Amino acid sequence: MVSDNNIKKYPPLSPDAAILSALAGSIRCQWSVLNQMNIDASAVRMRSKLFQRYFTESQSQIPVHVKIYTYRKHPLHRFCRRGRSRVETRNLLFFKNIGIPVPRVIGWGERRIWWGKLDEEFIITETIAGAQPLDVFVEIACPDRSQPLYAERRDKIIDQISRWTRKLHAYHFFHNDLYWRNILARLTNEEVELFWIDCPTGGFHPLSIGHRHRQLKDCATLDNLARVLCTREERKRFVASYLGCAADDPNVLTFAQAVTRYRRRRFDSRHGLKKSMPVDS
Repeated sequence: MVSDNNIKKYPPLSPDAAILSALAGSIRCQWSVLNQMNIDASAVRMRSKLFQRYFTESQSQIPVHVKIYTYRKHPLHRFCRRGRSRVETRNLLFFKNIGIPVPRVIGWGERRIWWGKLDEEFIITETIAGAQPLDVFVEIACPDRSQPLYAERRDKIIDQISRWTRKLHAYHFFHNDLYWRNILARLTNEEVELFWIDCPTGGFHPLSIGHRHRQLKDCATLDNLARVLCTREERKRFVASYLGCAADDPNVLTFAQAVTRYRRRRFDSRHGLKKSMPVDS
C-alpha cells in the first residue's frame, strides 16, 4: 500500500476559506435573472440542463453558461442539504485562490419549497472563449506523440493536471468528479491553457479516514479516459508527478496498480464508455 505521507499537507481549508464562503454567498442572484435570459427552469424535466446565453453586465453582453438543477423526482430529494450551485461556487473560488484557472462565477441562486426542500437551482459562469473539453482538444491539437510539438503539449497537460490534483489533495480537498469533460483546454499563443469546471460534489475532508480511497477515485476517474487516449508511459508520468517521485520509484508502480484496480472495479464495466480501443489497460 502506498501512503500519501509524501504529499505535502496544507491546512484542511485555505487561509481565506471563511472569506471564500462569504464571497460565494455575496454573489447569490435573484431568481428573476433567469427570466432576463429567457430561461424557464420549471420546464426542465431532467436532473440538470445547460444553456448558452448572454448576460448583461456594465452595459456589455457577456457569453455565459447557465446550468439548471432540478429535484422533483422524489419528495425528499436534496431535503435539508446544501445546493450544488452554492457548493460549486465555493469550490471554483477555492480553485482560483490556490492558482487553478477556472471560469468566473457570475452568480447562483436556488428556490426551496416552504418546508425546506430544494426544488430548483442555477449557476451562471462566464464562457471561456475558444476552450474545448480536454478529450476533444487532445484529439485535435495533440493526437499522439509523433511530432515533438505534440509530445511537448501532451507532457505539459499531464504535468499540470497531476500538480493540480496533488495540490487539491494536499489541502484535503477531493474533486469527486474529475472527468476529462470537466477540464477545458485551449491554445493561446501556441501555449496550452487548462481550466477546471463543474465541481458541485467536491469538498474538504479534514480527517485522514478515507483519504486514500478518495485519492484513488480522483486519479482513477482521470485514468478512465487516459487509458484510451494516453500511452502507458504517459500514465506512468502522471502518477510519478502526482506522487512527487522519480519515474523509477517503486511507489509509482504500486500506486499506478492501485489506480488501475480501482478503475476496473468502478468504471470499466459501466455502460456508455467511450467506444474506442484503449492504447493499453
